[in-house]
Parts: sequence; C-alpha cells; structure tokens
Amino acid sequence: MKAIELACFGWRGLQAVERPDPSPASGEVLLRLQAASLNYRDLEILEGRYGVPVPLPIVPLSDAVGEVIGVGSQVEGLRVGDRVCPAFFPDWVDGPFHERFFSRQLGGNTDGVLRQLMAIPASAVVKVPAHLGGEAATLPVAGLTAWSALTDAGVGPGQRVLVIGTGGVSLFALQLALLFGAEVLAVSSDEAALARVRAFGAVVTVNRNEHPEWGVRVRDLTGGNGADVVVDVAGAATFAQLPAALRTGGTVAMVGYASGAAVHFDMRSLFIARRARLHGHTVGSRRQFEAMCHFIEQHRMVPVVDRCFELDAVAAAYERLGSGRAFGKIMVEL
Repeated sequence: MKAIELACFGWRGLQAVERPDPSPASGEVLLRLQAASLNYRDLEILEGRYGVPVPLPIVPLSDAVGEVIGVGSQVEGLRVGDRVCPAFFPDWVDGPFHERFFSRQLGGNTDGVLRQLMAIPASAVVKVPAHLGGEAATLPVAGLTAWSALTDAGVGPGQRVLVIGTGGVSLFALQLALLFGAEVLAVSSDEAALARVRAFGAVVTVNRNEHPEWGVRVRDLTGGNGADVVVDVAGAATFAQLPAALRTGGTVAMVGYASGAAVHFDMRSLFIARRARLHGHTVGSRRQFEAMCHFIEQHRMVPVVDRCFELDAVAAAYERLGSGRAFGKIMVEL
C-alpha cells in the first residue's frame, strides 16, 4: 500500500513509501481509507514541537474515513461495506478522560491514517453519518472537540456562543451551536470570512483588526451581557480579551492554542469578577463520538471543507494549514 511517513522532523521529513498490506487480527477490522483531514497538532508534530514524544518514522495524521473491507474473528456489530472513522484515542471508550489515554493516540505515538489501508481494533472505530462522503474525515478531532465543548457546557436555546477564527473547530462549533438553538457570535481578522459566517447564521461578528479590544465590542453588541460560552482555539493572542467578552458565570471552553500556549492575565478579571468556569478539552470519548454522529446524521449537517489535496501533494496541505487562511477543514484524498 501507499503511505506517507514522517522520517524526520521538518518539512523535508514527509516521504512517500510503500508498506506491506495489513491483515485484520482477531478483534480487528481492515479499512480502506478514503480521505484524511489535518489538525493543528499535525503541524506541531511535523515541526517537532508536539507535547508528547513522537517516535520516528511514523505515519502522521489522526483523522480519516474509510470502508471496512475485512473483518477479523471475534468482531461484532461491523461488517464489510460499513463506513467508519478511527477514534483519536483508541482506548477512551466512555467516562472521564484519564492521562493513560495519551499513551496511544493516532499519528502521535502510534501510526496514523496517511495511508491506504489500516487494521484497527473494532472497538476503536465509529460508524459515520450516512449522508456524508469524504467530509466525514473531519469528524474525529475537530468535530468531536467542538461537540464536547458545547455539550459539556450545556449549550441550548437562548444562549450565546462565541467562536474565535474560522478554522475547523470554530466552524464545527458554529454549526452545532446553531442546531442546539443558540445564538452564535464570531471574531476574526478576516472580513471576508466574517461575511461567510454571517451567511451561516452568526448574528454578531467582530473584526479584531478594527477592534483590538474586541472583547469589549462583543459585550457592547450583546447589550452589556457577553457570551455564555467562548470556544477558544487560539490561546495566547486571545485570552486577555475573554473576560470582557464573557458573561458573568459563563464558560471558557479552552480547546486550542494556535497562537501560543503561554498566557498572562489578571485572574481577578476572569475568575473573581466574572466567576467564570475554565474547562479544558481533549477531543472526546468514543461514546461522545457516536452521539455526535447520530446528531449530525439526524440534522444532515455537512462539515465545512476549505480544500482537498491529493496524497502526493500532502506538503501543500500542511502549508495551507500553516498559513492560517483556511476557512474550515483541510483534507487529503487517499
């Protein structure tokens, strides 16, 4: 089978290779992978700055959709022809997160999905919504992270959800929050992107280039109330504005740190004055993944894809991710 390996850290480390075709062992299924999608962590791994040790060489990327083409013994509930996504944390089935789940994560410390065939435990895949094609590859991290952030915060009708930027997680949060009956607010430095999120249904948008103190602008545009939930994917560049943008008693769902992980702020403004809840998120369990897929299928929601690249142009996909200009998810056809 064809695969991409990261042989060394850096842009020259991506190499096309041939690997033996795998076979499913007992309890496993064999997938013919159809499409993959990139996340910010993949850029960190490529550049050698990921927070978890990465053994080399490794097949990168964690998110994909594929078709079951083989079923090992002792497998129930799956059959040839089913379309599934591998779970990011194969060992996290249900319940609260535990640090031991970090010991096995696709594309990080075990081979990922940038290959044509993959044998994987049947317990570590989830059937995808029937109406989705290759877009289902965007679900395992970006979709599930947004789902976990919103459901853990109890988002529902009448609440306000603020999303920052227009990458994959932010647009998933926008789409899901709207389906939950919430109002969506959006902040971006790209006016064209803000026009697109307004077309999706965002009721308040703020250009942070025009309003550097955008947290205050969000509060003003919500009648002095602010957002009930802020989904923060950026970290360092945005965190200082969150107290002004958040309602008293609101929740900051911290799901990423694309602009840096180290922040400095006056804790009184967030935790004392705002009585805020800061909730960190690390994707989600397989049970949460199944619940999200059922919801997406019920509402026939379609993820937003920025661009799709061929396998031999995977370096260009990474470059697109690193540019920060993507509107939605970046995919690779396998």
